[in-house]
Amino acid sequence: MLSKALSNKLYYTTFLLAVFVLVLHSSYVDVLDPALAGYEFSYSIQRVFLVIGDAAVPTFFAISGYLLFTKFTLRGYPKMLLGKVFSLVIPYFVWSVLAFLLMQVFFPLFNGEPITLTFQSVVVDILMANSYPHLWFVRPLLVYFVCSPLLYFAFKYLRKWSIFIPVILLFVYMFFRPEYGGILLFIPLFFIGSYLAYFQIPIMNRYRPRLISVAVLAVLISLSLTFTFIHAQFEDYAYYVYRFAAPVLVWFSMDALTSLFEKENIHDIFKTSAFIFFCHLGIVNGFKLLLQMGLPADSNYNCAALFFCVITVSSVATLAITYLLQRFAKPVYRFLGGR
Repeated sequence: MLSKALSNKLYYTTFLLAVFVLVLHSSYVDVLDPALAGYEFSYSIQRVFLVIGDAAVPTFFAISGYLLFTKFTLRGYPKMLLGKVFSLVIPYFVWSVLAFLLMQVFFPLFNGEPITLTFQSVVVDILMANSYPHLWFVRPLLVYFVCSPLLYFAFKYLRKWSIFIPVILLFVYMFFRPEYGGILLFIPLFFIGSYLAYFQIPIMNRYRPRLISVAVLAVLISLSLTFTFIHAQFEDYAYYVYRFAAPVLVWFSMDALTSLFEKENIHDIFKTSAFIFFCHLGIVNGFKLLLQMGLPADSNYNCAALFFCVITVSSVATLAITYLLQRFAKPVYRFLGGR
């Protein structure tokens, strides 16, 4: 079982990761025109936040593996999978269907465009969440949960030597580079998180070294500044290594905040994190369009201002919607965010 201090840290870190992902999708980097004045200024500001935010998904997969194997048993495997139907599968398809209706039906009708859909295109769009692509993380996560007995047997029969499996995979990945949204990329991180939980390897520092946490946070920020300054691409070796090292940096940087939550029961914040993961993109994109009406993204300085406005407004709106649904419409909240 998780100690209260550790569970609080996991829940709080997951909430922070959800905010990181919201920040990622608030960026205007994709629409920045290099010909506009101030391009480097706006691009650099947003890229720093993008690099920090890019630590969210790798850390999320490592924590998911850890949480799974803190109480994993073969006897409880069917029950675990049934639980994932309510916490992942149902919200995945609900949001996918809603996005499909909005993007492929409502918007074309609103714009007077013809709707050319076939049964196959509808099924593929909903199954793969093509109209709501940020849900891609659910698919590899479900595969990992389904295949979790393989990890269990690896731990049982190879014992601690099984740690060489993700290490070997990481070296192989350096050459073959699996795609970011595919099933393969985050297997090592999910494996390592599961490994730490199965063998009950301590991952909490009882002394709460706040100075070390601050130093690690400084390293995380320094890396984001460095990658921005040297214009590192996502495909570069250094950035590839950063993505796999990021969970360690995020984990240790959180130690400074752990003591703030040791006396609190913050289990609800974990549910809030799941809801943010599912719903934030629609809210972010909606506010992007609304805010651009008052401050057009026609210069890079405007893009920088819009970036921070979208982050602020979207965060407040997401938390407000979460609170209202939790307070007044719990069945809807559980349906959309996972039971």
